[in-house]
Amino acid sequence: MLFIGGQEISQILTITEAIKAVEDGFSSFYKKQVFMPQRMAMQVPRNDGNLLLMPVFISNPAPALAVKTLTVFPYNPRTFDLPAIQGLVILFDPENGSPLAILDGASLTALRTGAAGGVAAEYLARRDSRTLTLFGVGAQGETQLEAACAVLPIKKAFVIQNNDPREQKFQERMSSKLGIEIILTGDVVSAVRESDVIITATNSRTPLFRGEWLKPGTHITAIGSYKPDFRELDTETIKKSKIFVDSLEACMEEAGDLIIPVREGAITWGAISGEIGQVVAGDLPGRQNDQEITLFKSVGLALQDAVVGRAVYQKALEMNLGIRLG
Repeated sequence: MLFIGGQEISQILTITEAIKAVEDGFSSFYKKQVFMPQRMAMQVPRNDGNLLLMPVFISNPAPALAVKTLTVFPYNPRTFDLPAIQGLVILFDPENGSPLAILDGASLTALRTGAAGGVAAEYLARRDSRTLTLFGVGAQGETQLEAACAVLPIKKAFVIQNNDPREQKFQERMSSKLGIEIILTGDVVSAVRESDVIITATNSRTPLFRGEWLKPGTHITAIGSYKPDFRELDTETIKKSKIFVDSLEACMEEAGDLIIPVREGAITWGAISGEIGQVVAGDLPGRQNDQEITLFKSVGLALQDAVVGRAVYQKALEMNLGIRLG
């Protein structure tokens, strides 16, 4: 059995490889080749923490069996200088149940979530999208930005300032890594109005911008809110958007960005166009013209961990990386 740490994960699998793995995973999910119970979430009565348990089995085309145990403590970066998301992913042999690998959950989560955003941008964003606005400079924001740049010709990214001490280093690191102009700004209105793509990767409980600022043809990827009473997007944004989700069932349980407008009576669940796996499989059109505002709302699925974790494990064996535990 291998242990594969966070630094190794980033060395082993590129964002492009992760996007391909998640794209295939979404297709398998739509084709009902995935057995994935709703994740179990337990609130921890300290520092607004949560403990999540996420099992999954994929039958085809490449079998995988995995479980992720994850903690989300949103105040960690500022209070303890620790990541908000920490955990482990365990891969098992799907034929006999033997443990194959333990992977760092924080790094894998950032990679697979970024990859999901990359899949959505590839299918839903305008192909000429060049300007992006990013809310959130944590690990999730980093991989989301990298994935968007992998599938779109992004030349400039506005990063919204929020008194986060990581912002300056994020700007320097990502502009060097991606070769694009990154602008730190507090002018949310101008950034949103100028952008072709907007990515929200925060723990916000309230909307980050107003839907009236969106220009026609914008694509939005929203991945931060993970509770029914959390939201990064306002009701106007939801009403104006052609909405796609990773899992409708999961979003009906967890996605405050959608649950709150439904409770308000502003939309019904029938307003959801469909799941991204349907678009990937070619059975549902994604963006149909350059004027549509498209939205991908993701709450995160265990299948993403399984397919990306499997790809990391297979390459680790080829590259002779990881620590053997027995």
